[in-house]
Amino acid sequence: MTMTDRARLIREYIGEHKADFLSLLQSLVEIETPSDQPETFSTLWNILSEQFENLEFTAKHFEGAKTAGQLLCKPNDFAPSKPTQLILGHCDTVWDIGTLDEMPFNIENDFVSGPGVYDMKAGLAMMIFGIQTIHSLGKNLNVQPIFLINSDEEIGSNESKERIIEHAKLAERTFVLEPSLDKDGKIKTSRKGVGDFEVTISGKPSHAGLAPEEGVSAILGLSHIVQQLFKLNDPANGVTVNVGTIEGGERSNVVAAKSKAVVDVRVPTQEDGKRIKEQLYNLQPEIDGIQLEVTGDINRPPLEKREPNKKLWNLTKKLGGELDLELQEGMSGGASDGNFTNLHSPTIDGLGAVGEGAHAYHEKIFLDQTLDRLALFILLLLEPPLFD
Repeated sequence: MTMTDRARLIREYIGEHKADFLSLLQSLVEIETPSDQPETFSTLWNILSEQFENLEFTAKHFEGAKTAGQLLCKPNDFAPSKPTQLILGHCDTVWDIGTLDEMPFNIENDFVSGPGVYDMKAGLAMMIFGIQTIHSLGKNLNVQPIFLINSDEEIGSNESKERIIEHAKLAERTFVLEPSLDKDGKIKTSRKGVGDFEVTISGKPSHAGLAPEEGVSAILGLSHIVQQLFKLNDPANGVTVNVGTIEGGERSNVVAAKSKAVVDVRVPTQEDGKRIKEQLYNLQPEIDGIQLEVTGDINRPPLEKREPNKKLWNLTKKLGGELDLELQEGMSGGASDGNFTNLHSPTIDGLGAVGEGAHAYHEKIFLDQTLDRLALFILLLLEPPLFD
């Protein structure tokens, strides 16, 4: 498909201002913001707030209890009665302070690397540059954009979850600027739900040499439970149950009184989540004298591709065609805040940078493809309301 005139105009503007985009991206990447160090975020909040305020937005920072909080940005002329679109992202990274010394921000041909550049400081730069492009080209937005940036996504979004859901309930649609899926840049139209569970086993201690027959080993009891857990895996249907860590026992000459397993669960549908949770809570010991306790839940629901999502994906594909892009979709085994929004607002995830190496030393974005994705994001923002 040949690129349309409006798509060409947007892409040309982005190309002419590539250096400005890279300058903004560098300023964001070179502020290290690990999730668990909220004191490191103040300079980043100031940059983001100033950028949005220069684009005629009101930026409000909400303090966190143990995190750096969230930044909410609305147009100065925001009207609650008019439709909104929620644009979501996070500014925390998994990288410790000092990582920049080992993997500095770097531009080499089409590759831009640095800690958090892919996941997801490039997505933040796309938010700002997207609105800047719309303003500079004199385009009008038919659906009011609300930008919500949190600082705890990498650690579960426990403090920001309620605010995310609050604004998703009011949004006509939601765009999550997390990085795309795989090196070929698939859009994430679905994500697995994630659950965390603990299985605690209580046995009966005794001396391993003098009276082993009087004891009941919690470690032996746990070994049977681990096998039951692995039997819950259903890879053909996308269900995974992984025993990630185990611990138990006090010392080698004591029959173990306690043991524990920490379990990660990934499910493609809410029904799968309910079923696996029920099976976990109905686990039974296989030897007498063992007591078993299960705690935990599905803490991020699946992002399922329902009919409204399909409509939004079809629009995204159509707009990709305007840019002469053949977009592909995929399911991610990892979770994001899109898992929360999708219960209340049709959500397209993975609209951010194209690249590779999230949470890895080779983290990078592919610049030209990322700028194409920026143009796609702009076209989506310009769309009229999609739903009644």
